[in-house]
Amino acid sequence: MRPPAPRRPGLQGPGVLGRRYVRRAVGAPLEVVSPAASVRTRGSPDEGASTPPSRPTSRANWLSSSRLVPLFVCLLIGCQLALLVEAISPLRVVVRILAFGLSLVLLFVVPGRSLRHPAFPFVLGALGVTALNFFNPGTGSPLAAVAQLGMQLAVVAPLFWVTRLSIDPKTFRLTLALLFFFNTVSASVGVLQVYFPGRFQPALSSVVQGQGEGYLRSLEFETVSGARVYRPMGLTDMPGGAATGAFYAVLLGGGFLLSSRRLWVRGVSAGSILVGLLCLYLCQVRALGLMLLVCMAAMALVLALSGRLVRLTALLAVVGGAAVVTFGLAVAVGGEAVQSRWNSLFEDRPEQVYQSNRGLFLAVTLEDLLPEYPLGAGLGRYGMANAYFGDNTDPSRPPLWAEIQWTAWVYDGGLLVMVLYPLGLLVSMAWVFRIARQRETAGSEFWLWGSVIFAYNLGALALTFSYSFFMSQMGMEFWLLNAALFGAWTHATTVHPHRR
Repeated sequence: MRPPAPRRPGLQGPGVLGRRYVRRAVGAPLEVVSPAASVRTRGSPDEGASTPPSRPTSRANWLSSSRLVPLFVCLLIGCQLALLVEAISPLRVVVRILAFGLSLVLLFVVPGRSLRHPAFPFVLGALGVTALNFFNPGTGSPLAAVAQLGMQLAVVAPLFWVTRLSIDPKTFRLTLALLFFFNTVSASVGVLQVYFPGRFQPALSSVVQGQGEGYLRSLEFETVSGARVYRPMGLTDMPGGAATGAFYAVLLGGGFLLSSRRLWVRGVSAGSILVGLLCLYLCQVRALGLMLLVCMAAMALVLALSGRLVRLTALLAVVGGAAVVTFGLAVAVGGEAVQSRWNSLFEDRPEQVYQSNRGLFLAVTLEDLLPEYPLGAGLGRYGMANAYFGDNTDPSRPPLWAEIQWTAWVYDGGLLVMVLYPLGLLVSMAWVFRIARQRETAGSEFWLWGSVIFAYNLGALALTFSYSFFMSQMGMEFWLLNAALFGAWTHATTVHPHRR
């Protein structure tokens, strides 16, 4: 005869869904646990209650955490600061490679499937064509070729591994805050290096020192007091390197100025814009100055098209007023050198100014280099990969020089790369512009950060005509910010609020 089944507690009365049932042993009946006991079990231990063992955090869970993104930014900052330590000078190459190598490692160890960012197929196609260039007869040193291919893969790697993470808006804002504060500090140090010559000056890069006395003199300028100083380096080891920090300080400062309702945050943001513009004037890096101008104009345009006129007025008032005030301060300390450098931008029509400077490189690229290398020139023949790992002993494969990004694209894969990569940038801009035009909702800042990233993307596209942007850490940060925004927006729009 089968024994009677254990009787389950009755499900009568209100609040049954709030009850918790446990089975003390195998085959034992279910018992109702009182709310107090349940609280003791889940919370702090009490008499007679045992603390449940904590769930071990596996490596896979850690690698799937969205905290990897701000942690990666912290490691990039750490690599930058390490270059300022003189004892690490012999390991400079290792530190430089570490930032890119870490991005490659995360590409292969972060689990999951990447979200399909709009730029995904274009960037992947450009990388594929570049990889095929390994077999180009122009490729010299295999080691330099692998280094260049690895560097380019590392630059776009955040587009793949960042979108595998469930990024929430808080993590995205933290990532921007880290970049904002570090670059503001770098710009502030750059200003101090001019006002107090020699007191905040880090050691010069060994690469710069090796260029000779004449080149070093060209990186200096004479202040009003008569002292000769390097262009502000900030928290870098390169004269003029503080200009990057100044650019981010102004751009991200504008975003936090418009997004925060806290008075102290707005004050810090306004101060960051002032310091960033002053540092940028003193650095005399006109390419980044023009890029910042394009970014601010693009952000203002998006705000105007979206009907956000109050925020537009605030942005123009703060940035416009700071631009006028800080230029006067920069000339007051930097003198004729600063004023003449920036006045050169207005000596002629904009297209003539560009043509007489960087425009020459673009003309050579389109008229001479593209017909000569329609399928690419081979890998490892220019840039950091050639400088560190290249073999330039073969006169049939001499080293090449890429002053602007369009030249680098021609060397990497000819016409195909020169078309595919810019298309990836354009579709990224189109997607971000759509986010920036969205209607403002309570608790959501995606429209605002979409405006900031759209302006940043447009500025980056403009900078490709003056600098090899996507062969640097700035290029990696470009794809990191775009991927983080895409991941955060996808997470916020596809996951139910109680699951976030």
